[in-house]
Amino acid sequence: MTVFTSIILLLYNIYKLSIMTFSRDHIGYFLGFVILGGILGIAIGSFIVKLAPSLAVINAPLTRPVGFDLNLISFYIRFNISAIVGMIAGVLLFKWI
Repeated sequence: MTVFTSIILLLYNIYKLSIMTFSRDHIGYFLGFVILGGILGIAIGSFIVKLAPSLAVINAPLTRPVGFDLNLISFYIRFNISAIVGMIAGVLLFKWI
């Protein structure tokens, strides 16, 4: 099992423990919280690394870039520790709300 699939399974298991009922409306909000949590985690991680360069390990990539590359457009996703912590914080915030 790759790191990417284990992260997805972890986030899904945290979601299953959620109090909310499983419906289509909540899936969109859940994905929104996960994506925004990842983006905010990366931003906060970059800010922390600028303040304390010795903590650069939190922005080190855990996986190779996953995505696709067409001649016109390319899309890649890379996971690091700050993004994963942000995603988990987004899931916990989703549970709390």
